[in-house]
Amino acid sequence: MEITTKIRSFRVDKQKIMGLSFHYKGKLKKPQSLKKLIEEVTDICIANKWKFTILDEDFPNDTFTTEPNKNKAYGICFTPPKCETTYLTFLSNGKLCALYNLELNKKLEKLEDDIYLYYLSVKTQYCGPEIHKMLISIFDYLNKKYLEDFELTDEGQFWETRDEKLLEEIFNRYSHLINSLGSALEYIPILEGESIENYNLRMAEIVKRNNHE
Repeated sequence: MEITTKIRSFRVDKQKIMGLSFHYKGKLKKPQSLKKLIEEVTDICIANKWKFTILDEDFPNDTFTTEPNKNKAYGICFTPPKCETTYLTFLSNGKLCALYNLELNKKLEKLEDDIYLYYLSVKTQYCGPEIHKMLISIFDYLNKKYLEDFELTDEGQFWETRDEKLLEEIFNRYSHLINSLGSALEYIPILEGESIENYNLRMAEIVKRNNHE
């Protein structure tokens, strides 16, 4: 019974733990430009019928703070279909920060004690290459107009290459791996006395071996 319970808890929805993503960090150039950024992103969301949420639109006194405020976030976030939410949300110091990172770190004496506070990610695996390309194009535009110290790492390599064919190939590769792992989890049982960690490693080896045969 204990083994069955463990494996059930391990077999969470694979869409929540796997899939192609991009990762980014940066800050707003000027506090006064926030409202215009929100307006432009709102127009994009309305045109594409994407859900969006607007937070505070003005920094107090149009200035950034030295220390980030734990209880305040500014900007906009939006969610294309079958995609994780994209956060263009900022702390009072002007740095990009996802709302989930802010909530996770509110108990810290200083928010910046968490070195990952300013790292954001968006999983696009299940919305497909077209929306992935759109999001990369949006960030390209916003980076040039509104952001600084901006870095983006794209697992689909579209940010770096603008190669649509390569992006589609990588999407297909991820889909194949996810489906292979899903099948392995479904039909290969955990062994008596095997830890979840060892089971996970064994599944990864099986998937890797099958994909090279």
